[in-house]
Amino acid sequence: MRWSDVRWYLLALVCFAAGCASSKPRPASAPAYAVAGVLLPTSELGAPFVIQQRIHGVHQGRKVSIDCVVQLDKGKLSIIGLTPFSTRAFVIEQEGTEVRLQKFVDRDVPFEPESVLYDLHRVFFRGLAQPQTNGTHEGVDHGDLVRERWENGHVVERRFQSLEGPTPQLIIATFEGPPSPIIAPRVTLTNVAFAYTLEIENLEQQRVEQELTVEVEGKAPAKAP
Repeated sequence: MRWSDVRWYLLALVCFAAGCASSKPRPASAPAYAVAGVLLPTSELGAPFVIQQRIHGVHQGRKVSIDCVVQLDKGKLSIIGLTPFSTRAFVIEQEGTEVRLQKFVDRDVPFEPESVLYDLHRVFFRGLAQPQTNGTHEGVDHGDLVRERWENGHVVERRFQSLEGPTPQLIIATFEGPPSPIIAPRVTLTNVAFAYTLEIENLEQQRVEQELTVEVEGKAPAKAP
C-alpha cells in the first residue's frame, strides 16, 4: 500500500465519520512494489457470512472511526461503509477478482477500493493453509512470508512480511479471542512501514444459510424471507 493510499484511506474515515470533504489532489504513483497486495478469488473465500463492524483508525496521533458491514454472499464480497446517520456512504464489491465502487454521498471517495480489500483479505482470508498446533509457524503465501502464533487452538497473531522491494513491509494482525463464529471479536491491524493502526470491533457476526439481502438505514442486515 502506498503512503498516498494510507493517507487517503484514513482521510476517508475522517470524511465519513465527521462529515467533511477534501479536494486535495492525490500524489503521483509509487513504484509497483509499494502497491503490492493479494485479492483471492471470491469463489475461494468460503461459506457466506455477514459481520457488522466498528473500525477505529490511528495515524500520527489522530483518531477516527467508521461503522461498516462486511458481507460474503453469492460469490460476492461487499464492504458497506456507513455515514454517521447509519445510511450508506459507499459500497466496495469484489466479484471474482474484479473490484468496483459505488458511492452514495455527494463527495469524492478518497481511497482506492483495492487497498481496503487488501487489508480485509489479510485479516479474514489469507494466512497459513491449515489450522496449526499451538506455537509459532511460518510459510510463504503469494510472495509474503507469513508467521502465525497459535494459542488454545486458534490464531492470535499473523504477520505478513513482503519478500519484494527494497524495504520489506511488515503488517501485523492480532486477534483477541477465538472465532465467534467467523473471526475474533476484536482484531488490530498494524502497518509498520506506513505507521497506521486499525482496531476492528466485530460487533455482530453470523453465517448465512440462505439468500441474504442487506438493508442499511440504521438497521441490522436481514435475511430475505
